[in-house]
Amino acid sequence: MNPYLLLRDLHYLLSRAGLIIAVLMLLYALYVGLLRHGDVTTAFRRGVYVIFGMIAVEALIGLVMYGMGGRPFDMVHLIYGFGAVLSLPFFIFVEKTATKRPAMGSYMWGFGVLAGILIRSIMTGAG
Repeated sequence: MNPYLLLRDLHYLLSRAGLIIAVLMLLYALYVGLLRHGDVTTAFRRGVYVIFGMIAVEALIGLVMYGMGGRPFDMVHLIYGFGAVLSLPFFIFVEKTATKRPAMGSYMWGFGVLAGILIRSIMTGAG
């Protein structure tokens, strides 16, 4: 099997899974933050780290495909990829350094931004 086609399919699946997970985490953050007035738990934060890892792997796959000669439909796709990778670490930093609790609002914004970036990424990736 062609390695490029395998990477392309994996990149496709990770992008859709990332979008679904980002929306689910946004909904959960809204529930915990707005309805329960709760704070970030260790398990939630670990889930955020796993999602960040998944998005980072997806971006690395995209860079490898780019290095193999693959090109997205629109070159702005590369910027959206970098934005997706950088979005969660920014909001993790904001949450970890927040002096006022609860700080779940950071993840409400973070997953909303991530979902938006992933939607735009998906729209600009394939023709």
